[in-house]
Amino acid sequence: MDYTLEILKYVGKFHPLVLHLPIGSLLMTFLLLVISRFQKARLEKAIRIGVDFSFAGALTASLMGYLLSLDEAYDFNSLKFHFWAGIITLILSFSLCVLHRMKDKENLFLGSYLLTLVALTVAGHKGGQITHGEDYLSTAELFEKPKLIVQKDSIDYYKEVVHVIFEDKCISCHNANKSKSELRLDRYDLMLKGGERGSMFDAQNPNQGRLVQYISLPKEDELHMPPKNKSQLTEKEKWLLNHWATSGSYLNEGKVSLVKNEDLKSNVMSFLGADQQVKAAGRNDLVKLLAKGFRIKPNALHDNLLRIKYMKSQLMGEHLKTLLKVKNQLVELDVSNTNFNDEMASILEDFPRLKVLRMDQTQISDDALNFLKNRALEVLNLCNTKVTHQGVQNLLKVNPPKTVYAWNTAIDRDQQKQLASIPPSLIHFGSSDLFSEKLSLSPPEIHNPNVIFKDSISIVFEEPQVKNINIHYTLDGSEPDENAPLYNVPFRLTNSKTLKAKSIKKGWSDSELFEQMIFKNSNHIIEHKVNNDLDKSFSISHHVNFTFKDNQGVLFDGKKGERVYRGTSIEDAKTWLGVVEEDLEIEVKLKDVEKIKHVTLSMLENLDMSTIYPKKIEVYGRSSDGKYQLLQSLSVPVQHEPDERISYFKDFTLSVDLRGYEEVKIRALNHITFPNAPVYKKWNKRKSWLFADELIFW
Repeated sequence: MDYTLEILKYVGKFHPLVLHLPIGSLLMTFLLLVISRFQKARLEKAIRIGVDFSFAGALTASLMGYLLSLDEAYDFNSLKFHFWAGIITLILSFSLCVLHRMKDKENLFLGSYLLTLVALTVAGHKGGQITHGEDYLSTAELFEKPKLIVQKDSIDYYKEVVHVIFEDKCISCHNANKSKSELRLDRYDLMLKGGERGSMFDAQNPNQGRLVQYISLPKEDELHMPPKNKSQLTEKEKWLLNHWATSGSYLNEGKVSLVKNEDLKSNVMSFLGADQQVKAAGRNDLVKLLAKGFRIKPNALHDNLLRIKYMKSQLMGEHLKTLLKVKNQLVELDVSNTNFNDEMASILEDFPRLKVLRMDQTQISDDALNFLKNRALEVLNLCNTKVTHQGVQNLLKVNPPKTVYAWNTAIDRDQQKQLASIPPSLIHFGSSDLFSEKLSLSPPEIHNPNVIFKDSISIVFEEPQVKNINIHYTLDGSEPDENAPLYNVPFRLTNSKTLKAKSIKKGWSDSELFEQMIFKNSNHIIEHKVNNDLDKSFSISHHVNFTFKDNQGVLFDGKKGERVYRGTSIEDAKTWLGVVEEDLEIEVKLKDVEKIKHVTLSMLENLDMSTIYPKKIEVYGRSSDGKYQLLQSLSVPVQHEPDERISYFKDFTLSVDLRGYEEVKIRALNHITFPNAPVYKKWNKRKSWLFADELIFW
């Protein structure tokens, strides 16, 4: 390898950076020249410095431009107009240096300056065409009527999707003027031909094709495409390119059907801007559902979508009628352990976005499954029902859910084996030969909307979704097991406690641990002040600004913040206090400090919202000399494998001795930018937020 040539070509890459210096200098100096002529100002020395600096910059930019042209990706025929315009600009800028030193040449100097600016404009325009394409300054799009996108049953995959992605992310380096690795992506025939490494596709092993491989590599890999210094593909764009390459759609420019592939249709229509934002459910409708015994949770993946479970046993027509009020938002419905039957099941046809349906321990039979033939379900639970082999088989052949749970039904062992062999559904029957691993239970949940109390609180656990589950709990900080106290009825607490609980059932794996601090608010705080600038305004969407001004009271109102996530309402977001690129600092004045043993700060982590736990929490006490001294600190490790879609809530508690300190300062140290840890690699260098909702002394 000729390292000297490679080094020179590398230096040439700085040409786009350096060329802006003479451009700015020439324009600024021309402004000084105009001022000096029309306002009779003495600016000769400044003009002299300006033209000399402009020539030096033009010379440097020209040399680097020549070095850049040595790269094989550039064709000199496409560069020649830019090249000669640049040389003319360099010669004219040198003439300005000479003419300005000659006497009585003011008019000639001005004329030469105007010619220099014309040459500069031509050189800049031709350079822009090389980088961005020949039509980058075209005004045609300004006068085009906006396209009205409607739902489609077919699409020209290459023209309407792939070429649009290439044009946005790839063609700047793979076009007629610049063809990295001899690869052209501006024309379909040349794209199929490939580059110096061969075809981008592998007909025998589609997942091994270069296009699929290169866009999937880590950004730091030198073969990753687009290069890490370029605009990157979105996850949706990657999905669309992967499908195009692996499905064989790349072999033709014609129409591709969207009818039989819901995932393809959803991603394509979303890419085209035709997916509709789901309108939020009406507040009154949600209140009615809660009043009738439904539990409502926001969906973790999509804004305004809902997961709903009926918590009682007897459903009636009025319940179903109310449920229809949120039919467009419903993605998960759980009617397990109720009197839900075949007649009621007709309502299932009215939920267009239903993905998860749980009907365990209900009165349904095969007739209920007929109402699911137009639903694209991901999960279907039919355990402990009267469904038969024939009903499940008909459903699997018409519109199979991705996963079906159907143990303890009217399906015998031989029929189970037959159904389990029908692709593409994964169906579980719970028998030892078809489903050998233990089933895991979901962790218990408490019904209490707020865990901060004044005098006492009654702890109520939600009713388990699976029958005959025992909830064992502890209040002393120990891990609960089958020997721990059994929850039968609500119990009352009069002091702050750490509640831990597990769902336990014989033959099943124990659930994950549920842990929650229950706080007694003893009102130790007399005065409080947040030292952060809360007047800052942040743009959260088009024409909508958000601020935490006057919101410091949420830290001391005795109420836990709402379960917020990306796309949450402003009202719910206001139940938290957020700061970005700075530490959260709170000063408080206390009473009865000798009774205080702990300080707890409640925090939120949601990667999708760029919000993470602090790296450290510190407690300072103000001594008699007026200075704060560190009393206690708690280092917070990064989470092991956080799910970017989920909001995590945690109470960070520090043991303290505040005797003698009636004024205390709490600091939550922000990472400022996301820490350099593998789990945060996707958010590297992104600004980090801190969200807090309650500060408690107890």
